[in-house]
Amino acid sequence: MIGPVSATALRRAFACQQPLRPALCPVVLVAVLRILALPNIALGQDVVASPQTTFFRANALYKDGQYAAAAQEYEQVLQSGVHSGPLYFNLGNAYFKAGDPGRAILNYERAARYLPRDPDLLANLSYAQSLSGTTTCPAPLWRRLGFPLAARMSTLQLALLVTGLYTLLFLGLAAHRLWPQRPRWLLYLTVGLAIGLLESGSSLAYQIFTNRQPAAVVVRTGDTPVRFEPADSGTVHFVLKEGSLLRVLDQRDGWLQVSRCDGRRGWIERASVETL
Repeated sequence: MIGPVSATALRRAFACQQPLRPALCPVVLVAVLRILALPNIALGQDVVASPQTTFFRANALYKDGQYAAAAQEYEQVLQSGVHSGPLYFNLGNAYFKAGDPGRAILNYERAARYLPRDPDLLANLSYAQSLSGTTTCPAPLWRRLGFPLAARMSTLQLALLVTGLYTLLFLGLAAHRLWPQRPRWLLYLTVGLAIGLLESGSSLAYQIFTNRQPAAVVVRTGDTPVRFEPADSGTVHFVLKEGSLLRVLDQRDGWLQVSRCDGRRGWIERASVETL
């Protein structure tokens, strides 16, 4: 399983062979970085380490096997304000190859918000989780039935779908009202559009709601205790593996109250996790 991680990273880092998706591919990312650099060029300022330069340096470091250094360079690109699915994906690969599965899973989860159906990303995320020993809970039946598209499409894709279906539904209703014959197929088409709009709209609303809830991933090496109270002397409730995905419920004096996917709650040190 090591092969797909390396091959995918190299393909994503040095070429954009797949059709353009909502998240920026590296080629488009370079164009954006050039635009960001224009103000400095116009003012006659020397760009010592532009995001574009940093991005290519990270690619070169990854190719040379300097994975930890490559990860730091990708982090600098993110700090410049550039965010995309492939960039998070490359960063996750660099952390994975550097032996940091917690931060690899963290950035794979971030990339999944841009590329929820990417097979390479899902494969690498699943592989990293299996190596770290993290447990994942399948989505409950009510969520799969009530919000069928929430886990299959990004927020941008869902927003575009809702907009398109709403427009088509409006045109269908207008045609049904103005068409003298009012054919039966037009009625069926309108009903189908209404059902599609309801499903996509509910999935979009659910995704926006869940994305607004803070989430975090355990990045501390080894088992991390989760306690009944926010104190080092608190009784350990359960332990979490590196790379565990959590929901953040509350925070207090360097501690976070978290909930894992099976509903168990407790307090964890803030330094042990990083938020999505």
